[in-house]
Amino acid sequence: MELQPIKHFLQESLSAQFSADEIQAFGFWVIPHCENLSDEVAQHELQRICKDLLDHIPIQYIFEAAFFGPLTLKVTSATLIPRPETEELCYLIQQQKEAMETTNGKTITGMDIGTGSGCIPLYLLHHNNDWRFAAVDVSDDALDVAAENAFHVGVQNRIQLQCNDFLTWSQLPQEVDLLVSNPPYVKLDEAQHMDERVLKHEPHLALFTPENDPLIFYRQISTLAQQSSAERTKPLYIWLEINQYLAEETLALFSAFAKAEVINDLSNNPRFLHAMVLPKG
Repeated sequence: MELQPIKHFLQESLSAQFSADEIQAFGFWVIPHCENLSDEVAQHELQRICKDLLDHIPIQYIFEAAFFGPLTLKVTSATLIPRPETEELCYLIQQQKEAMETTNGKTITGMDIGTGSGCIPLYLLHHNNDWRFAAVDVSDDALDVAAENAFHVGVQNRIQLQCNDFLTWSQLPQEVDLLVSNPPYVKLDEAQHMDERVLKHEPHLALFTPENDPLIFYRQISTLAQQSSAERTKPLYIWLEINQYLAEETLALFSAFAKAEVINDLSNNPRFLHAMVLPKG
């Protein structure tokens, strides 16, 4: 199908609900998909895609793809769509690579809690050939997506996928050098303020915290990290994406026993926590 009819169809179908900029952004996905199809097939695809968009389904779910740094990852309704802030988190970790490898050795063993699509460990494994990761999630469906992504990125031999409820753990593996997480931190009673596309289509398991407690995962991470310091021989580096409205409370969980700081994102919101837990011995 030719370019102009595709653009015209998108404009006519979507202009009542979406801005010109949004429609142009959709075109970056839709045009390459439809240009090489016959007019009949392309027409059917355009109708399907526009219907889904008007039903508030995110374009990433329609195409089951999301861009994350240099990677194109599969996403489904079982996984969150990776956010730019999470890409920032990976970039910050990568900037600290030399510091970690200086104290802990070149072969860094990482763990990602609540891995979803696997975006965080896959980004870091893609950039660091000697690193290994364990990726933990409570959702089997999410881990199936992460496994497929690991294969396509080509790091399947350096990632171990674990279906597990982190909140039930009593200790951290001692071999872990780097603990990363972007856990759920939204209370269920905040749902009324969320975008309809997120609320209707992204997995609530990955969005909302158990027991309506926005710090429940951070408290568990801090507890286990503090306990592990007595038996560690190397520092434990922790990088977390956090709720910007609870930055001080989250920092307080770690600053009592670790060198910890909150770092702002590119929008100048307190978005990340970096902590280094030194061995007590």
